[in-house]
Amino acid sequence: MSKHMVFDEIEALRKKMNDQYKKHSAITPELLDLSVKLDQLLNQLPSSVRKTH
Repeated sequence: MSKHMVFDEIEALRKKMNDQYKKHSAITPELLDLSVKLDQLLNQLPSSVRKTH
C-alpha cells in the first residue's frame, strides 16, 4: 500500500471518528485511543505526503 493510500485511509478513519463524535457527543476511552493512534500514524508519514492532500 502506498504512502498516499495510507494517508487517505487515515483521513477517512478520522472523518468517520469525527462524524461519530458529532452524532453521539461523547468522547469514550476507545475514541480517544483511536484518535491518538491515528495522530501517531499521521506523524510517521513524510510531510510531503501530508502536504499533497
